[in-house]
Amino acid sequence: MNKIFLYISILSVFSACDLFQTTSGEKNSKLIAKVNGYVLDEEGLSLIFPENISSEDSSEVVKKLINSWVKKKLLLQKAKLNMPSQNKELELLISRYREDLYINSFKKALLAKELDTIVTNDEIRTYYEKNKVSFRVNEELVKFKYIALDPKHKKRTAYRKLFFSKSRNASFTLSEQSNDMESCFLSDSLWIRYKDVQKKLPVLINYDKNVVLQAEKFITKTYNGLIYYVYINDVIKRGEIAPLRYISKTIEQMVLQQRKLQLIHKVQEVLVKDAIKNKQLEIY
Repeated sequence: MNKIFLYISILSVFSACDLFQTTSGEKNSKLIAKVNGYVLDEEGLSLIFPENISSEDSSEVVKKLINSWVKKKLLLQKAKLNMPSQNKELELLISRYREDLYINSFKKALLAKELDTIVTNDEIRTYYEKNKVSFRVNEELVKFKYIALDPKHKKRTAYRKLFFSKSRNASFTLSEQSNDMESCFLSDSLWIRYKDVQKKLPVLINYDKNVVLQAEKFITKTYNGLIYYVYINDVIKRGEIAPLRYISKTIEQMVLQQRKLQLIHKVQEVLVKDAIKNKQLEIY
């Protein structure tokens, strides 16, 4: 069977009893409140009860929910009494809202069942290459690392030598000694917004950005009683194209959004064709 026709078969899976379940017959749920013809029972309360509420707070939350429900029903009753009996604009809004609820619920269930949510690295890279000019950054990005030491630290000279070395072994050895430092960040392969770097390193705030934002730049500065060794590995300036690694998660979401739109579009097209074929559709 053609894949697209499988989408239509989902209509039978997501029947009214799945998406828009209503109860028939008598309910065994305990009655909690009643406002004229409106009834709130335990089952109805459970549907509006928020998650992750502690047992200590639950009693107070229940009281607030019941009070809110009562007020809404009283307002609704008053509104119905005072609104014109034939309000076409209101009825149209209600009708559209109801349609949107049904359609959006179906779309949500359809996507949950049929959407392929796995986006490969090759797909991300392909999307990036095709749309690269759209991914210009509006702020500076840097790859950096730093260590902060007490100027009197007995291993300061040794740590400084390891920090300035470009050897992988030196970097690994230095990271093993991180607990012996006042603070540090040694993952200089990650792209980070420069304003976040400044928050982490106030020692850089008073520096001219044009001086700091240079690839392969070392900075040594004493600040608040500590000596900082900072290395700017690489820089992306404002207006330049963002590196793939920095926006890969964003691209993944964009690819998924495209798939969602394509899936919904295909389903809509098949529904139209099917309606025409079965003579269920007439356009005058």
